[in-house]
Amino acid sequence: MSDFFTRRNFLAGVSASALAAIYPPEFISLLESQTKNTKPLPLIKPKALKPGDTIGLVMPATAIDTPELINISKEIAESFGFNVVMGKNVNKVYGYLAGSDKERADDINEMFGRSDVQGVFPMQGGWGSMRILPYLDFELIRKNPKVFIGFSDITTLLLAFYKFSGLVTFHGPIIRSTFNEYVSDYYFRALTSSNPLGLLKQPPLPSGEKVEKENRIIILHGGKASGELVGGNLSLLVTTLGTPFEIDFTGKILFLEDVREEPYRIDRMLTHLFLSGALNNAAGIVVGKMRDCEAKGDGNLGSLSLEEIFRTRLGSLGKPAIYGLSFGHIRDHITLPIGVKATLDADAKTLTIDEGAVR
Repeated sequence: MSDFFTRRNFLAGVSASALAAIYPPEFISLLESQTKNTKPLPLIKPKALKPGDTIGLVMPATAIDTPELINISKEIAESFGFNVVMGKNVNKVYGYLAGSDKERADDINEMFGRSDVQGVFPMQGGWGSMRILPYLDFELIRKNPKVFIGFSDITTLLLAFYKFSGLVTFHGPIIRSTFNEYVSDYYFRALTSSNPLGLLKQPPLPSGEKVEKENRIIILHGGKASGELVGGNLSLLVTTLGTPFEIDFTGKILFLEDVREEPYRIDRMLTHLFLSGALNNAAGIVVGKMRDCEAKGDGNLGSLSLEEIFRTRLGSLGKPAIYGLSFGHIRDHITLPIGVKATLDADAKTLTIDEGAVR
């Protein structure tokens, strides 16, 4: 919420000297600006990528436990026709993190500052992106808009760049994902063409199938709405509540996904959003695929189904809402641009991207 620090007197409750001892002055200025600035930044779009462009590979969060995966990421990017430069700290390990918070942030800042780099691609999520937020140069990023794509823990960075730099970002596969024809179509059209993605379709039916079984879309509440598309990993979105990085969902189409969270945990996170009032003014809601989120069956009590949870927490809001669109921690992952105009027609079970995400 934009007036968070005013309402809760955050800066008054934490001494300037305490903040200065932990965070750089740029981050303190960012906190202070939140008490004054309530208007969103004008959106800026990165340049469309093309063969021969250079992308920078970075590690904003968890360290890769198999070093060869870094080589695999590089080779996949090169197979797409890109030149590749590596962040200086991608091989660092600090506990479960890929180097210190500042080292990981430094790599991102450097890539956005380099004139020879056209895209910045995280190689892995996991946990840790939120820790680097105080060390990111959002003004530098705004002045040098570039394609930035990822998902899961990278949600934190996608939304921070959108909010504090005005940058259109991309919730989509990391570079070492599986790029089948379906995934590649949305991925490359989103990153390389200024045309809108248009109607987002579910994966094609398996050979011999006549009726969709695995990728059905369920209507949680009917209706139609348009607005900027924002969202990402549910657990990361919830974690930003009450911080300067919380996103205002007013008038927006919100998309959500998660992985390996039992139904009661999904229920708890959605209830947190529900009770916070964060969902009150959203225009519509799209839930993706929730992989490995089934109840484990421990104990004698049963579990609510995910559909029951989504109906009571999201469908009850009276806004257009659907469940089951093909994005998230899955093989057939649609790339969703954050910040562009989209239209949700829940009655037709469709989401349409109305605006191109690159220029």
